[in-house]
Amino acid sequence: MTDDIGYSEALAELESILGEIEEERVDIDELAVKVRRSAELIRLCRARIEAATVEVEAIVDDLEAGDEE
Repeated sequence: MTDDIGYSEALAELESILGEIEEERVDIDELAVKVRRSAELIRLCRARIEAATVEVEAIVDDLEAGDEE
């Protein structure tokens, strides 16, 4: 399952798939499967980036609020 892997692992797999496609090492029968997997990995990476952004912004806001007290 895609959600069980971390950002770095997803990114590495995505780069591997991209390399295979760019070097034309993907059989045409597997191309759709590889593209579908790539889309899953991109969605996962975007979600992880968004979650990290929200968390970092909350931490910064909390620190700034503490400085104002």
